Amino acid sequence: MISATQSVPVNVYLADLLLPFGTAGFVMAGAQLMEFVPGGGSPYQILVGRDIICRGAFSLSFDGHFTFAL
Repeated sequence: MISATQSVPVNVYLADLLLPFGTAGFVMAGAQLMEFVPGGGSPYQILVGRDIICRGAFSLSFDGHFTFAL
């Protein structure tokens, strides 16, 4: 993976991705996923790429709430 500051080797996987949102869900079959290893104390558990975000409408508020609509 190439980041903004360096190139980092990562594990790459092919997986079926299911993001459950309420009663609806988002399925992406055969998605290429890269392993994400956050630094110690990081609040992040997952990073979602633009290829997924661009399939819907994503809104983030200043109080930490977000909305993702398909």
